Amino acid sequence: MAYQETWVCIALISIFIGGVFPDGNPGIVTRINQAGLDFGLEFTVGNLEEDIESVTIPDISGTVNAILFDVNYLVSNIRIAEFEVQTSSLKTVPGVGLELAIRGASFSLNDVSWSSEGGIYSDEGSFDTTIDGLDLDMTLMIRKNEDGHPTMAPEGCSGDVGSIAIDLNSDSWLFGLISGALDDVLTVTLNTQICDIISEQISAYSDDFLTVLNLNVEVDSYTEVDYSLISNPLFEESYMETAHKGEFHPIGQSEWEAPFPVPAIDTTGGLNKMVDIWISDYVINSRYYVLQELGILTYTITEDTLPSTLPYGLDSRYLAHIIPKLRQKYDKMPLEVVVNSTSSPTLEFSEDGATITEYADLDAYVVLEDTTRVNVFTIALTGHEQASVGVSYRNITLEMTSMSVDAELKHSEIGHLNTLMIQHVVDSYIKSSVLPCLNEIGKQGFPLPHIDFVAYVNPVVSLGKDYILLESDLDWEVHTHPHE
Repeated sequence: MAYQETWVCIALISIFIGGVFPDGNPGIVTRINQAGLDFGLEFTVGNLEEDIESVTIPDISGTVNAILFDVNYLVSNIRIAEFEVQTSSLKTVPGVGLELAIRGASFSLNDVSWSSEGGIYSDEGSFDTTIDGLDLDMTLMIRKNEDGHPTMAPEGCSGDVGSIAIDLNSDSWLFGLISGALDDVLTVTLNTQICDIISEQISAYSDDFLTVLNLNVEVDSYTEVDYSLISNPLFEESYMETAHKGEFHPIGQSEWEAPFPVPAIDTTGGLNKMVDIWISDYVINSRYYVLQELGILTYTITEDTLPSTLPYGLDSRYLAHIIPKLRQKYDKMPLEVVVNSTSSPTLEFSEDGATITEYADLDAYVVLEDTTRVNVFTIALTGHEQASVGVSYRNITLEMTSMSVDAELKHSEIGHLNTLMIQHVVDSYIKSSVLPCLNEIGKQGFPLPHIDFVAYVNPVVSLGKDYILLESDLDWEVHTHPHE
């Protein structure tokens, strides 16, 4: 009918954030359980392993009291390499945040420079160090800022580097005087700084990525959807939850607000798979509202747009048996029909499926020889569509199962019209042209929240009052693992 697209594009916030909703109901709610957190942990730890490598530790200097003289030393070029985590976990702390635990990690300090002098003696060289058994615990405080962006701040970190083994690259008796003290100093230094190093990497990720996420994502040339967070996190024993505004507005005009309320979403289900995503019908309806207000929901039918399967054309001659007076007054003249939405379409999800209701005026025009258009009648149309919802790859798909239109004469310049016959023509056009068009769009669907190298596995879509629920497991896409 009057609209060309039904669905919206949703972008994934890389950390799932949500909570109790003090600023109103969300349009989108996402929940991730422990299995989902475990899956995300692989990506998180992989990033840490890559980011921490090549981190430089500040120079270390000190003095060792030897028997005959004091030995001053300087250790420099201390760069972390080969950082590897053996085991790790990421769990929710109810009411607080996430707890990251790393166990048995190891790393190296390769080609570390040292120099020392004592009395009349001096020496320099390099050594390699292996650290095994690093344990670390850290709380990740996830919040939203005033712009609705997610932020992540590490707190309450404690770490123990375990054992340190120093391998001197060349013999030096002077180094032997400082080796014991250097072992202790490196242990203390690394125990002090390992938390700072990892905290800085996490904070940098928050500053460089999370806080600059584009929360207003363009869907077409007219509209964009607002994914901003509406509250701080909700962390429970077995999951964390995300709450997003999920509202459309014209591109660059975020001050727009839909004039209807956001329905409450029943999120008592879910948690059967890694991730659950609830999408309110409010999200779709807010887009319809914007398109309606912008005057986009209009469609012009001419002879050229009619499918070849129709047994008639858009000409006063072909419609003579339906509208005799039209041919009497305007014989052998082309017609043009404009379908214009008179009210924002509404979509409603329920357990039975998706229902779309549309309201439009059908204005019929005769095109005169001088190309002037003359309005001959107006019919009020009310469309009713039933659709089933599915999922394919990363897309929610829609298939129109039925569509009907009620026609009522609103205005006529050529006297009484047989609305039953006109209804028949409208129904034929819908069956031959509109439904196939809508189903083609529905097959394309709309993208679900996703990360480029992550695939939905065995997704299941169900519908409830005012929402779609997607439940799915996650896996790395073939050949696109982020750390291969």
